[in-house]
Amino acid sequence: MFSAKRFLIWFLAGLLFSAGLTGCTAWRMRAEVRESRTVVLDIGHYYHPERGGQGARTPDGRYGNIEECEFWYRYAGEVKRVVEEAGYTCLICNRGAAPTDPQLAEAGRKAGVHQVNSPEVGGIYRSAQHPNRMAVGMLSVNYALYRKPACVVFLHHNSHSDDWMVWTKGAFYCNEEGMEMAETMADVMNERILDKGMPNRGEKCGVILRDDGRKGGGDWLNACNESYVPAVITEVAFLSNPEHARFLSKEENAKRYAQAIGEGIVRFLNAR
Repeated sequence: MFSAKRFLIWFLAGLLFSAGLTGCTAWRMRAEVRESRTVVLDIGHYYHPERGGQGARTPDGRYGNIEECEFWYRYAGEVKRVVEEAGYTCLICNRGAAPTDPQLAEAGRKAGVHQVNSPEVGGIYRSAQHPNRMAVGMLSVNYALYRKPACVVFLHHNSHSDDWMVWTKGAFYCNEEGMEMAETMADVMNERILDKGMPNRGEKCGVILRDDGRKGGGDWLNACNESYVPAVITEVAFLSNPEHARFLSKEENAKRYAQAIGEGIVRFLNAR
């Protein structure tokens, strides 16, 4: 009986010690993230040498001819400029190889895009930091987390249908650590873009927690969350919405949109 009681005491003490170590590790990792001044942007999807960008695309050219990966090769540098002018380091990556289109390749070069060059751009890879997390595009997440970032932002657009349709339910998808960042970015989008140039029928920008790894980008966000890194996927504009497409097809508007993403990041980081 005595030995059983002693075993129970030691067992409980071990559990408490283990919990304490876990808590200390979490506190230390969160502190490192808060102290970081590095932002990583990931340009969504990839560029195929024959088919072009492989993300969402406008249904046809009536209201603008936009593809999301190509868009962000052109304008991710605007996000980076805003972040760096605020005193932070900003890195940009993409899971694929450099575009073969000369203009996009030059835009990527000027923005300093790091080409992750995934062996299979459509392949599923494990997180290097959290091997239980797997997804297409995970090698970009590995690149980002190796940089010990303050946050990671996945640059995307959305599409609701294969035909033109007004749809205004855009949102920032985020992990738990990124809720405050997503809310801040949504505030800036509401102040600067939605119904301030880009028609949105009075609908405010949404914020959606995504922790289901089976849904698009879910395990990117989960891997970042398990490293205590705020992470957000930008899915505010719908390329199948003619009003959004018409707005973004003009260069000055596209730059404004990208700059608003940067302003949201900076506002969040400055308030930490």
